[in-house]
Amino acid sequence: MVSVLHTFGSDMKYHIHVHSLITFGGIQKGKWVWPKRRKKIAPYREISRKFRDIFLLGLDKLIFDGTIELVDYEGLRREICNRRWNVRNNYPTMQTGLIEDYLARYINRVAISKNRLRYLEEEKQVQIVYNDYRNQRDNKAAPKAIKELSPLIAIHQIMQHILPPYFQKSRHYGLHSPCIFKKIKDQIPQLLRNVGQTIRTVFEILKDLLKLNPLVCEKCKQPNLARIPIMSDRNYIQLILTARKGRSPPQNIFSR
Repeated sequence: MVSVLHTFGSDMKYHIHVHSLITFGGIQKGKWVWPKRRKKIAPYREISRKFRDIFLLGLDKLIFDGTIELVDYEGLRREICNRRWNVRNNYPTMQTGLIEDYLARYINRVAISKNRLRYLEEEKQVQIVYNDYRNQRDNKAAPKAIKELSPLIAIHQIMQHILPPYFQKSRHYGLHSPCIFKKIKDQIPQLLRNVGQTIRTVFEILKDLLKLNPLVCEKCKQPNLARIPIMSDRNYIQLILTARKGRSPPQNIFSR
């Protein structure tokens, strides 16, 4: 499972939620096993209860260890146990590239882009443009809505979405954990593997085809190469991450 933590909604409200990519199946006794259901891993209510129970067990441990201190935790626990938890379970899809591209825009972007902010000098207000998903119709883009905030409240909401230092926003569990994947990669069907076309892979291919060491000078045969850092192009990053694509998921992201 790959999980990405989000702390905001489209209208800048403090809205903590997690997007998870869950493998549709698993390894049992050295063999790949598909779920019994064709269109979902488990029923909605079952997944919601399971997520709630695991969350509360983790919270109980933090309370017991003294990491977190809460007033009247027992009363709070009873209240949240009686509420129905919302764990949205979408249809499985083979379009993993679309999902990864969608989540990548969350990982690499701040809470709100500059083109959605506007300061109204006469009113002394900050204007925010957001996607109104509550009034979105099927197979259509979400309509735009506008809300105005005082500057201090707008700054406060933006600061709420800045994660603590060294916080790991994206986490890999289970089969996706690097140490586990190395052990079981040969047991996963080839069609299910997500092989990244990285620079490392390109170098390995060139090394095998040309029978040359790419990190050695062709003339002196020495590995003492001069390394020149290349600064990132902020204009390119702005174009790719903000201008070309929006935040909303693609319409065909969850095909059956």
